[in-house]
Amino acid sequence: MAYDDEEQLEALRHWWARYGRGVVIGLVVALVAVLGYQQWQSWQSRQLAAASADHSAVLAALDQDEVETAANRVAIMQQEHGQTAQAALATLAVAGALVETGAAEQAARQLAWVTDAQAGTALADIARLRQGEALAAAGKTTAALDVLQPLPDGQLRGRFLELQGDLQQMAGDARAAAAAYADALEQTTGQRRSLVEIKLNNLGGAPES
Repeated sequence: MAYDDEEQLEALRHWWARYGRGVVIGLVVALVAVLGYQQWQSWQSRQLAAASADHSAVLAALDQDEVETAANRVAIMQQEHGQTAQAALATLAVAGALVETGAAEQAARQLAWVTDAQAGTALADIARLRQGEALAAAGKTTAALDVLQPLPDGQLRGRFLELQGDLQQMAGDARAAAAAYADALEQTTGQRRSLVEIKLNNLGGAPES
């Protein structure tokens, strides 16, 4: 039995001499990966917490009609937490306040940032729609029409088409506006549909039943 134990011990020494270094390296790599992932999760949690705090601060400033203070805070958020939804939502809120104060072009620039930062998301489409509205308020009809393209699929498509019709009417193209409103009716329900019908009727169109 002792002989067998000695053989097994020798075999183990041989195996360790051959593979031990690789095993140690593998364990170290695995440990580093685990620790790195934990640190990354912790960093993400801190970032989200900070972004949430900044978002709350922006809304608080807007509640006090401190639009400039809110805009300054948003600028910091865009630099430090630019990939978070909180930064996008805070920017949308500030842009809305800027439009109300008459700073429509500044609002449009803020909304363009959201479109870029949240590309491919629903927030980007919301930002594009509001950017189009802001540019329209600033009298930038052609730029507003460009922002609306391409039209998104889904629930916002009707709103995009309605705004497209508004802009085309502003540009003096009643035929194109009527066509946009007619297309918007197919994508719109509820009270909004009634509004689009009124716009189409004012242009002499007849909504489909």
